[in-house]
Amino acid sequence: MAITYNRAVTSRRTAISDHATQVKLEAAADAYEEAPAQLQASILAAARNGERPAAITRAIKHAYTYEYVAQLIRDDKAANPGLYAASAVAS
Repeated sequence: MAITYNRAVTSRRTAISDHATQVKLEAAADAYEEAPAQLQASILAAARNGERPAAITRAIKHAYTYEYVAQLIRDDKAANPGLYAASAVAS
């Protein structure tokens, strides 16, 4: 389950008074919100280049478990078999 936020809920009373701080906070929140999709895309790109799930899991410092990484790759490989090299095995 992804954690989301809604900037529309903020009001003048709760807004950050320093504009630079407000911009930094919004940028950090955007990065946090987009991070899971970007990490998953990077995992699949590595797998499509022949990297193994165990190596990917170590490279991402176990942000996702080996089992999740392997399942993500298996699902993508089933949906997009032409994007994987014949020797790339997602097991």
